[in-house]
Amino acid sequence: MFARRSFLALPPSAKFLYVLLKARHRMTRQDLLQRTYLPPRTLNYGLSRLKDLGLIREHTHGRDKRRMVYELIAAPM
Repeated sequence: MFARRSFLALPPSAKFLYVLLKARHRMTRQDLLQRTYLPPRTLNYGLSRLKDLGLIREHTHGRDKRRMVYELIAAPM
């Protein structure tokens, strides 16, 4: 588990991705890039920070095993 302080210490890109995944539930990396207009490096960093805190889960797409799907699994508060 993590503290609320950990979530508040996240970079803005990670918080933005969290809010987007909270609204959309599941999204591919390509969907996230198209919706957010974030540079790929920034998107990867935000996703990795959310994964480190255990807020999101990454798994392969059902039909295309090369694509990754991200979904929210925990709320920070």
